[in-house]
Amino acid sequence: MDSNNRRDLVISGSGSSSGGSYRDVKINGEGKVYGDIDCLQFKTNGVSEISGQVKAKFIEVNGMSSMNGSVESEDIKVYGDVKLEGNVSYLDFKCQGSARVQGNMNGDRIDLEGDLTVTGDCEAETFNAKGAFRIDGLLNAGVIDISLYGASSVQEIGGEVITVRKKGFKSLLKSLLPMLDAKLDAETIEGDEIYLENTTAKVVRGSRITIGPGCEIDLVEYKESLHPFKGAKIHEYRQI
Repeated sequence: MDSNNRRDLVISGSGSSSGGSYRDVKINGEGKVYGDIDCLQFKTNGVSEISGQVKAKFIEVNGMSSMNGSVESEDIKVYGDVKLEGNVSYLDFKCQGSARVQGNMNGDRIDLEGDLTVTGDCEAETFNAKGAFRIDGLLNAGVIDISLYGASSVQEIGGEVITVRKKGFKSLLKSLLPMLDAKLDAETIEGDEIYLENTTAKVVRGSRITIGPGCEIDLVEYKESLHPFKGAKIHEYRQI
């Protein structure tokens, strides 16, 4: 993006503005922007609503924000609560709060330390999750590393190296919050190297598969090896 002849858009307190091409967009307080935004940096603190698409090199959300169109950015950081009502294109997506995407996500790297909901597909080279998520479509990444801290679900997982481990709450907290059981529910999981804990799935398919504690799998299809832990439930398995 060329920053020449671009001005900044700053909303402090309460205010609104039209969309356009800007250098930096900063919203502190409560702000609304009507139209598409094309900028270098977009930062919001407080409550903001963008009635259009957002294209920026860098996006940072603190507080609550909603963007009613597609989002395209090299670097997206979410420390609060964001609702994205279109497709999201990114290089690096980091969420330490709550993000809801009503579309598809496509990019390079996702680092999740909070809560993520995607109504479509989610594609990345690397997917690191330490929290809870719901993906209604396909999660596709080369490396998928999931540490479960809450109930998570996905329609289908595809990757090269897939690791799912339970990182539950302390016993007292878990007894007080039984609904926050750390578990992954999936229809199909397919990859080369697969290690699973606390996972329920209809089909797990891959080359080297380990089914760990807390798992219940309807069908496992493996090419090279299958290592089930004691207590893991596998209703049917076969070498292919």
